Amino acid sequence: MAEKSKSLELKVGIFVFIGFMILAWFVLLIGGSKLTRVGYNIKVIFGFANGIKVGAPVRVAGVDKGEVKEIKLTHDSKGRSKVIIKIYLDGDTMIPRDSRAWVNTLGLLGEKYLEVIPGSDYRYILSEEGLLLGEDPTSVQEVTDLAKDVALQAQSLMGSFQETIDTLNPILKNINDGKGTVGKLFTDDTLYTDIEEMFADLKKHPWKLLFRPKE
Repeated sequence: MAEKSKSLELKVGIFVFIGFMILAWFVLLIGGSKLTRVGYNIKVIFGFANGIKVGAPVRVAGVDKGEVKEIKLTHDSKGRSKVIIKIYLDGDTMIPRDSRAWVNTLGLLGEKYLEVIPGSDYRYILSEEGLLLGEDPTSVQEVTDLAKDVALQAQSLMGSFQETIDTLNPILKNINDGKGTVGKLFTDDTLYTDIEEMFADLKKHPWKLLFRPKE
């Protein structure tokens, strides 16, 4: 009786173990586990990471081909901040040295991912621990500062325009009132009549255009 009980317990244990392994396999499969995945790592250097996190997707030409494995903040020889992002890529992914990379935003929720657009120089392909210089995104603060500068320049331009109008107003008023030489030119009919008579005389006697009085 004891032997049958032990045999039954062994069978149940084996059954539970097999069930657990199958369940674990399905969980890993659904979760997109890359346990058997073969690939390589490269590093992308930025001055501003724009909030990307470890585990973020990496897209090459718009196709999911890897993920962010590590993010490290460091400084160069001039004391400037540098962000080194280590990414893992599928083994069949070829990244030329002249490729472009930047942090992009996915969907309405604002999920960050790394976008890589392959270059054209396939003579130099990045391999394990290869370096790629990323393109820094524009920060919100930079956009705000730019908007402020544009607003200040527009305000200054409007001020200069108003000053010009204020300066021209008295001149235009004098012209409208017929004051000054220019005002008389626009408002005095005598000058217009004299010019009209001069052209009428030249039309009748065109030889006067060629006549030069003796000095």
